[in-house]
Order: sequence, then structure tokens, then C-alpha cells
Amino acid sequence: MKGSTHNLQRPAILIICIFFFSACAGLSPKISKESKDFRSPSEAKAIISILKSQNPKLKTIKGVGRITFLEKEEKEMTTRIAWVASTPDKIRITLSSVSGHPMISAASDGQWFYFVSHASGDFYKKRPSNFNMKRFFLISIKSEDLVSILLGRIPLVNYNTSSFVEDRSLRGRSGKDLESAGVSSLNKDIKENKNSSVLLLKNKWGNVREKIYLSDRDDVHKVEMFDSTGTLVYRLELIGMQEIKSYRVPYRLRVSNDDGAGFQLDLDRYWADATVSPSVFTLTPLK
Repeated sequence: MKGSTHNLQRPAILIICIFFFSACAGLSPKISKESKDFRSPSEAKAIISILKSQNPKLKTIKGVGRITFLEKEEKEMTTRIAWVASTPDKIRITLSSVSGHPMISAASDGQWFYFVSHASGDFYKKRPSNFNMKRFFLISIKSEDLVSILLGRIPLVNYNTSSFVEDRSLRGRSGKDLESAGVSSLNKDIKENKNSSVLLLKNKWGNVREKIYLSDRDDVHKVEMFDSTGTLVYRLELIGMQEIKSYRVPYRLRVSNDDGAGFQLDLDRYWADATVSPSVFTLTPLK
């Protein structure tokens, strides 16, 4: 009896072992698949190279449109805006009343930041670090970044490593939700797109400094910039794009922070390769 018991145990143990290892074999492909990168490092390099080469010949622009200031994502005020910009960081912006009279002007010539109130006559000239335009837009955005955006380029931080994660931010959201999120009809297919991804640019400590949201066609529809502590500096949403000459540039965009403060810009008219004098980026006190 004792020997027969051992004889029965051996097949049982063998069956259990076969079942266990076959189950493990069935799980192993799933585990390795989930551990793989969402997209390869070579794809990241290729996309970054493409982003760096956007509209390379476009150096100067002029434009007019409407700017809507936002407070906690609520529209606070809409007014007319005109701008002139030149690579890499020269820009002049003027806000006008409904009647067309200038109210406020701001400019950066690459060395100084200028501000003048046409109503009160207030004027100041400052040498700011990174030419931050927070005083004008309530958003900590560098003039260099703003110029790049208006030229149809994506601002890129200095980074050490890059990687992808899957973008689930818009999947399954309704058309109404997408509209309130600032997603245009051009980009609403993103919600059904299983291949939407986020390109992460990280510093040498592994902290994310920039997130670039891509559709399956690798079109950028959103960018998030972070400081060294991981705090959001600003969020750029490209709501709509247009073709001017041979360039692809925005016609509607939104820049905001985590509190929902910021602005939406509608570009009504856009002149590419405009003739621009360097003196236009220097403001002087009103007489």
C-alpha cells in the first residue's frame, strides 16, 4: 500500500508541475510585453529631430487677432492684439481697444524687456532673467518660447533622456468634454486613437521637464513645461493649425497654468516672412 501511494503521488506531482510551468509560460509573454517601452528610443530621437526642423526657414512674422485672458479657465476679457516676432526671441505685442486705440505694448529685443501703458504713460525697461513675460500674460512663459510657438514650432527644453508613455488623457471623452478641453475638430479623433502617446523629456536626475502629447500621426496637440521641482510652468494647447505659404502655423492656441489662468489667442491674419526692422522691438517712453 505504501508503495502504491508513492506511485500515485508521482503522477499527481508531475501533473501539478506541468500545470504550474505551463501557466507561467502563458504569463511570461504578457509580463514581458507590459515591461517593454511603449515606443522605441529611436522613435523618440526621430520625432525630436522632426520637431527641431519645423518651419526652419521662417524667421519673421506679423499678425493680428484676438486675445482672451483666462482666470480659472473662465473667459475674463477679450481684446484685439497685434504682434511682430523674429527668431530667436524678439517680439513686440500691442493690445488695442475695440475702437482700435493702443492700450498696452510690450517688447523684447533679446536684451531688454519693455512695457508701456498708452493710457497712463507708465513705462519701464528691465533686463529680466529668461525674458519671462509673466507681468504681461500672467504666465511664466519665456519670450523665446512664445516666438517659437507663433512661428509654428514646439519649444524644447534641454534634456538628457527621452521616453514614451501612452496618452490616455482624452480617450473616451465626449465631444462636449473635448470642446471644453480646447480640442478642435481637427484633433477630436485623438479620443479614439489607441496610439496617442506622450513624449517625456527628462533631465539628468530623471525629472520630467517637458511632456509633448502626440496623435498617431505624431501631430503635437499639447505641450506641458515643468520646472526643476516638477511644478507645471505652463500648458500649451494647439487647438487649430493652418497653412500659410508653405508653413504650418497655429490659428488658435491656449496657454495656461495649473490654476487655469492664462490666455487664448486667435490668429485672424498672419504674414510669414514679413519685413521687420530691429528697431520695432525697442520701446521708448511716451512723449
